[in-house]
Amino acid sequence: MNLVTIFNNPILHRELTNRLRSHKTMLAIIAVALVSSTLVLMRWPSDATIDLVSQGAIQVFRPVAFAIAVAIMMLIPAFPATALVSERKRGTLTLLLNSPTSPATIYAGKLLGNVLLGIILFSVSLPAIFACYAMGGISISTHVIPLLLVFVGMAFQYSALGLWISSRSQSTDGSLRWTYGAVLVLVVLSIGPSVFVGKLSGLKSILAQALTTLSPVPALQQITGAQGQAQSIGIATGWTEFLTMAALTTMGLAYATLKRLDPLQMDRAKPVGKVVEATKSGWLRRLAYLVDPQRRKASIAFWMNPVMVKEFRTRKFGRLHWLLRLVAVGGVVSLLLTFVATMGTVNWGVERIAASMVLMQISFLLLLGPSLGANLIAAEVESGGWQLLRAAPISALRILIGKLFSTLLTLLLLLCATLPGYIMMSYIQPALGGQVSNVLISLVIATGMVTIISACVSAFSKTTAVATATSYAILLILFAGTLLIWLGRGNPFGPVFVERALLLNPAATALAEMKTPGFETYRLIPNGWYVGLGICALGLIVLLIRTIRMTRPD
Repeated sequence: MNLVTIFNNPILHRELTNRLRSHKTMLAIIAVALVSSTLVLMRWPSDATIDLVSQGAIQVFRPVAFAIAVAIMMLIPAFPATALVSERKRGTLTLLLNSPTSPATIYAGKLLGNVLLGIILFSVSLPAIFACYAMGGISISTHVIPLLLVFVGMAFQYSALGLWISSRSQSTDGSLRWTYGAVLVLVVLSIGPSVFVGKLSGLKSILAQALTTLSPVPALQQITGAQGQAQSIGIATGWTEFLTMAALTTMGLAYATLKRLDPLQMDRAKPVGKVVEATKSGWLRRLAYLVDPQRRKASIAFWMNPVMVKEFRTRKFGRLHWLLRLVAVGGVVSLLLTFVATMGTVNWGVERIAASMVLMQISFLLLLGPSLGANLIAAEVESGGWQLLRAAPISALRILIGKLFSTLLTLLLLLCATLPGYIMMSYIQPALGGQVSNVLISLVIATGMVTIISACVSAFSKTTAVATATSYAILLILFAGTLLIWLGRGNPFGPVFVERALLLNPAATALAEMKTPGFETYRLIPNGWYVGLGICALGLIVLLIRTIRMTRPD
């Protein structure tokens, strides 16, 4: 397949045309251009001088690079995650696979369409990047070209990942949830084994370093001159290793997706159901149903919210076995962090252990919270179930309370699963008892913010896929965007501005309370709590007004 054939691909033309016509794409492009330009303009020198040896330009170049990388992580996976599953739901994927167009052409069109869209997305930041170059201190060959190659590698990797998950998913919201979860694993959790192993040698160290190459974070740290911090905890990979691993994973995921794009593989028989023998007990249940129609809800206590019970019984993560799995994963990881640091594998203090646990909990909240909260109202509207809720003798306030508590209790249960790690830290250093309690309060506020913001987005969305993608974008901007401002502290952001921005982030409040390196100078309690509670109260008011309007008769 030569270059002319690739760019004459009709699927590629259709994908690019549809994406570029969307107002959401234009808003994303404008947002990336404004953010990158603003970061540079805030630090642009007042006099017309160029400093070839100063670190001023690299301190501006670093937040610009990480801001664009976060934008790629938020925006690039959303389109391929819904590309194939939406085609299957509309019935057009079968037509495409049975047309003269080969599966390889279909896949290449969808993959390259999303990659080209990603290139357009970060190309609008090129003026900001070259403005950093004009300030002096960075070079084309050492900084600019490697950074652009890393962005292209991220676009290919995340596009191939989204298409592979989309080929195996049954719903658009489920595909989005698994895709963003996989991106989180590639970016953050893949670094974990290297952190645990540290600077030890052997097979474990080799495997840990190989997993680290899946993440673009070490590559960005090397390019932006922050690799010394990564090497202190055993991470010694760079941008060339990331590009190699990105190419290998892209080819592997492409092969796996092409195996699924087979007309015979796409023909899935509908479940025939379970044949149940009409026993005596079955006849008794039918007779009891005829006499007492209320028998079906006898297991729901009169004091329980029926909407909350319905949410727990119908959604996937509401079933007991899923909750137990989430609790087990959170508890094991928190204890593992404490155990590894205690055994001396990594020379950490209690502050670094607490920072890792806080980041792990926030990652779980950002992964599960939007996927649960975005389904609360948008899924009902999309499936037609909201009309039944409107006709039911239940008030709007009770509907809202039931739905919010179904998500809030699940996330709080996951939060409680990591309590053994904090108990272990309090046992190691008893003076941390007050700090641990403040950290837990901050994480509870973060749980409320994630739930309420996701529910607000769900109330104003017509489809679950749009609600899920929008919730992920808003929460990542709120949590990761404020940390990008913290990354640019000193240059270009002043200490007062950084502290005020961190007040919006409960995770930063928890990190500052535990005296995490880089956060020890900030005093965010109790003002951070007040801001978080204010956001929750404002979101609840907006959500209640929207729910009351949606429950009124047409």
